[in-house]
Amino acid sequence: MTTIKAGYLISYDYEFVKTSLPRIYDFVDEIYFAVDVDGKTWSGGSLEIDPQFWEWVKAFDKEQKITIYKDHFYLPGLAPMECDTRERNLLGKRMGKADWYIQIDSDEYFVDFEAFIKRLKTFHPEKPTSIYCSVATLFKELPAGFLLIDDSFETLSFATNHPVYDLARNNNSGNEQLHWDNLMLHQSWARTTIEIQQKLDNWSHKDDFNTKSFFKLWDAIDENNYNCLRDFHPLNPVTWPKLIFFRGTINEILNSEQLKSFKTNNQKPVKNKSFLSRLWKKLKD
Repeated sequence: MTTIKAGYLISYDYEFVKTSLPRIYDFVDEIYFAVDVDGKTWSGGSLEIDPQFWEWVKAFDKEQKITIYKDHFYLPGLAPMECDTRERNLLGKRMGKADWYIQIDSDEYFVDFEAFIKRLKTFHPEKPTSIYCSVATLFKELPAGFLLIDDSFETLSFATNHPVYDLARNNNSGNEQLHWDNLMLHQSWARTTIEIQQKLDNWSHKDDFNTKSFFKLWDAIDENNYNCLRDFHPLNPVTWPKLIFFRGTINEILNSEQLKSFKTNNQKPVKNKSFLSRLWKKLKD
């Protein structure tokens, strides 16, 4: 029997878990929520989680699969990305023995998680392996729908049989990296203005680019000018070639035939590997 465990890092965007968790709950054996015991983000900011969120988790967890793991995930001497990577390693250890370890962020929603798990259960590599999936990234919410990155080169690592990480969820020094075409919808930038500012102030990439400048760009984009944007990823421009408009709510988009037929440019594993390698080298130096 193949044992599959999933982990979430619970931080300032915890509310998005209410969309992500129901899509994976029935298909994994155990789920872990990693939460900073001092209520800190990776940048040392204060984190407050509404008690009603925990009431929701308790009511949702009918099969008692969820374990709350609290630890000191912010250390003053570490950069935000280093705190990110450290927490993912601690979570991997806390999850115990498993055949596959999956880490999903709160704002990430598998389009067909059941199909991903079925595929994972039939795959038994003999060496350390990381599975990357295609990502459709939501860039902004508009009154009638969402702007989504079109023709993207973006992938993210989700599953591994060897939960040792050296850059966020990535293992760039030991694991074989495979790309599968299973699709993940990433809410990422499709947040309110306040939530975007909170993200930019606290996430692991806060020191990697001019966040104030990028916020001005994000804030200026609307239904009248989004077609003008080209190659605009703040760290690796070609990763985000252009935008497309999707009409509807998040759940309507997730269940739409338009998204199910959505294609990314990921014909080879980890198109953004060069950018990840530069970040990893930066941290080591």
